[in-house]
Amino acid sequence: MARLTRVESVAPEALTPEDIVAWEGFTSRRSDLIGPYFDVRYVMAIGQSVPDAHIARLYDEQGQIAGYLPYQVRGRTLQPLGAPLTDYYGVIADTGFVMDYPLLLRSLKAHRLEFMGWVGEMTADNVHARTIQAITQIADLSEGYDAYLARQKAQHHKFYKNVGRCQRNVEKDFGGFAFSFERVTPDLLQWVIDQKRQQYSRSGMHDVFGCGWTLNLLGQLAKRQDEGFGLRVGVFRDVRGPEPVLVAAEICLMRDTCLHFWFPAYAESYCRYSPGILLSLRIMRHVAEMGVTQIDFGAGGECYKHTLTSPARVCLEGTIESRTSLMTVLVDALVALSPAAREKLGRLRLSLQRRLRTIRACETEPKGKRDAFQALFRRGISRLRTPTPAANDIAA
Repeated sequence: MARLTRVESVAPEALTPEDIVAWEGFTSRRSDLIGPYFDVRYVMAIGQSVPDAHIARLYDEQGQIAGYLPYQVRGRTLQPLGAPLTDYYGVIADTGFVMDYPLLLRSLKAHRLEFMGWVGEMTADNVHARTIQAITQIADLSEGYDAYLARQKAQHHKFYKNVGRCQRNVEKDFGGFAFSFERVTPDLLQWVIDQKRQQYSRSGMHDVFGCGWTLNLLGQLAKRQDEGFGLRVGVFRDVRGPEPVLVAAEICLMRDTCLHFWFPAYAESYCRYSPGILLSLRIMRHVAEMGVTQIDFGAGGECYKHTLTSPARVCLEGTIESRTSLMTVLVDALVALSPAAREKLGRLRLSLQRRLRTIRACETEPKGKRDAFQALFRRGISRLRTPTPAANDIAA
């Protein structure tokens, strides 16, 4: 069983042909690393767009490369390369490889490793680890689209009855939407990003595209023309008028028989027709005919995913720290002093940690950080000032 004994950090563009062969060997031997985020082409495509991007070569007792860990540096914190856009993460190595996280953190001059969507084993000895589990949501197309749809309808009859009604309304009002599944062009990418940024503004979420480099990352991925890998987009267009009008688009990340639904967007003026859900189903029907057997909707998230998917593997979210921060100690003490409020405080803490993690990942310039934290403070004050509805108001 190989064990980590030495760490070497290199830039993504410094990966050699031998590194690429070794990387692909590790992923081919691990069924849990089949997704596109673990493909070496993903790392190489985004590496030059991500600030402070690195690859850790992980050496064993024999002085041989036994694994890789792509990461980005934010202060003394290590994050998944491409965070917050990278949805899954883990050590690229054979099953059974033993990580030494204290050694990893010391070697990379970091105090903390933080992650979401961690795939694979995690045995974190001699460090402070705090993790929670999340379940990935997968649509299984291995028996074809019709078999998949029959299973989902049997479990969620009311939901699919509503989907059918929306589809009939689309046919009646528009004669149907024109569908295509294509490469991501700059115009399509910009349309999706515009819709997402409007959504972030309405919801008060941090705008992950305001920093600029995340948009460049998607642009670099879109330039790749590999067969069976890279960005694809499913599109609905309203073609009644002289010029087609974009209704909905879903940017996907593809690797062979696995497709990850990444950035869905739709025009608000069409929202009553549930175009996002209709498009997801239409994409699945199309790619099933191309040989795709698995659609990954990510871990957790919106409730509608559970009607389109089945629970699959467990992944982890959390942090590994070489030493516990003072803030963590204080928050732990506060929770311990108030057992009655433990669940509420835990939810609040998790929400704040996720938001701070996103800000830390995106904002690498002082102004961006300052603006993000000011917006977070204003949102917190606004929520504190908003009165909690009375029970009768909720019932009404």
